[in-house]
Parts: sequence; structure tokens; C-alpha cells
Amino acid sequence: MSEDLIWRQLRVLANPLRIEMLTLLSTDSKLYVQRIGELLGCAEDIASKHLQRLGDGGFLRSWRRGRYLYYGINTEHPLVAALLEEIDRPEADIGTILKSLTAFTHERRIQIVRSLMTEPKSVDALRVETGISGDALLRHLRKLEAREMVFHREGCWSVAVPRNRLRQWLMEYVTG
Repeated sequence: MSEDLIWRQLRVLANPLRIEMLTLLSTDSKLYVQRIGELLGCAEDIASKHLQRLGDGGFLRSWRRGRYLYYGINTEHPLVAALLEEIDRPEADIGTILKSLTAFTHERRIQIVRSLMTEPKSVDALRVETGISGDALLRHLRKLEAREMVFHREGCWSVAVPRNRLRQWLMEYVTG
């Protein structure tokens, strides 16, 4: 899958309200916009806008019945399945989930991790291989490090062993 599509999909998911919507729809597979807004305590137009983004990303399916637009989860989408599996864990934490999802919401971070999959590399080697400027490269490496996807040791950057199933799945998804 292309870097462009991956980071755009993850950017859609990396939103607390959208994660709540997916969680809600995982327990009740046939809800309409107004009801979702009521259950989540947000205005109908806000709910509609977020549901539309999830639908455009392929995470939801929708259908009209009368004057109501209903939504359900697209269970065939691999990101949805991985996310719901993480959400269903008793120790699941929305902050950790968001942290994991935002690791790859920029195409350069995907490019960096793909480059590091072969071997640990110095910043200079990464800069040459990826074509990313030094300042931007360090900024993205720090973001990946804060999300526990990479680590720095002895002058080189390496891919970290994911600590939870969602991070492991995301790493596999982006490195394809």
C-alpha cells in the first residue's frame, strides 16, 4: 500500500471522537447520525462531519432509510479490525491508542521506518537514503521515538519492538 494512502487513513482514525464513534458502532451496528450525536454528546453537524470522514476513509458503510442516514462499521477494513481489537482489551487506553495511530500520520515517518527495517542507521545515512533534510528528519525521528516506534543507541536509529498488538500491527501495515 502506498505511503500516501496509509498516512491519510491513519490521520482520519487518529481522532478521539472518531475512535469513540467506532467504539459505539462496534456495540450497536445500526445507528443514525442524530442518535450517534446524542450518545456522544456532540452536535448533529459535528457528528455528521466526523462520520463522513470515517466513511470516506472506508472505515464505515452507510445507508439511507427514510430521512435517516445510518452507519455501520466496515468490518472488512484491516485497520478497523486491528483498532477494535485494541479497544476491546480490558487495559486499553485511548491515549495510548492515539499515540500509536499518530506515529504514522505523516508520509515521511513511514519512509523513515521503512528505511530502518533493513538495519540501524545514523542520521546522515537516513538523510541520504530518504532525501529528508536534517532538521525535518530529526523532528520526525523524535516523534517516532516518543511513540515508541524507534530508538536511538550508539549514534544509530533502530526500529523498536512494539509493546502492544496495535503498534505491532501498525508496524507491519506500514512496512508491508
